Amino acid sequence: MAGLMDIFIMKDRVKTPTNPIFVILEKASILIALLIVFALAVAINLPEWAIGVAVGLSLGPIVYGHYYFLYIRPILNERAGED
Repeated sequence: MAGLMDIFIMKDRVKTPTNPIFVILEKASILIALLIVFALAVAINLPEWAIGVAVGLSLGPIVYGHYYFLYIRPILNERAGED
């Protein structure tokens, strides 16, 4: 599993140029995913502290998942193609 520094290094190594609109859409998709988690927690009538815990615990996996699919996986596929 990649550490936080590895993620930043891989993000810098991605060959596609980073467009400001792409960065904004990336952050917006993370926020939308967190909003979905929040809405699900509210829909099942969790207490307020449990809603906060649910959103807080899902923050890391959601961000890592986005970074994995956008930055880490293309580099791993590129490395697999070189072998």
